[in-house]
Amino acid sequence: MARRGRIKKSNLLLYLMLFTGFLLIAAFYQIVLLLSSLSIVGWLIIGIVITGIILIRRNLKQKRERKEKEERCKVLERQGNLNQLRKMPFRQFEIYVCDLFRQMGYDAHVTPPTGDGGKDIMIYRDDYFAIAECKRFGEGTKVTRPQIQKFHSAIIDCKAEKGYFVTTGEFTKHAISYVLDKPIILVNGSRLVEIIEEATKKLDNESEVFLL
Repeated sequence: MARRGRIKKSNLLLYLMLFTGFLLIAAFYQIVLLLSSLSIVGWLIIGIVITGIILIRRNLKQKRERKEKEERCKVLERQGNLNQLRKMPFRQFEIYVCDLFRQMGYDAHVTPPTGDGGKDIMIYRDDYFAIAECKRFGEGTKVTRPQIQKFHSAIIDCKAEKGYFVTTGEFTKHAISYVLDKPIILVNGSRLVEIIEEATKKLDNESEVFLL
């Protein structure tokens, strides 16, 4: 009995699919007939309507992006004090830096909290691809050369054009000298605050003080 019930249910589903398919074909046929009978004026009206819809959608998208950028700008500005940045949880600091990249016009995404392969943020713009590593350190803590070397390996593994090592601390002399001939930009705490101030001032023009 159970098997017979399953067969009936299967047949009902098949009939339903066939009926739906028939309705779709009939509707498509009616649309083709309607379009083939349209005059030049009719086609012109359709073109105007479609263009209007595209323009409205584009305008709404721009307004939404503008609003998101303004809200992000307020958050970045409010939390852009170096003392506040040094008190952030590690993950929150990564997200904050990621939002800073977005504010500057980049398509940026944080990597998973674990197993990130030595990179915290993936950065894109057109054909440009870079990665960033974030270290939320307290005052007086410095990023060492071995940490930069590890990050350099991540840049090579990802085939990234450039890497950004962002910290609320400082860098040792050996770390600074190591990157002189490497595609790595070091951003310490004071420089980070400068970038935040610059990025939050430029809502209409993308800030490029940091990445180019």
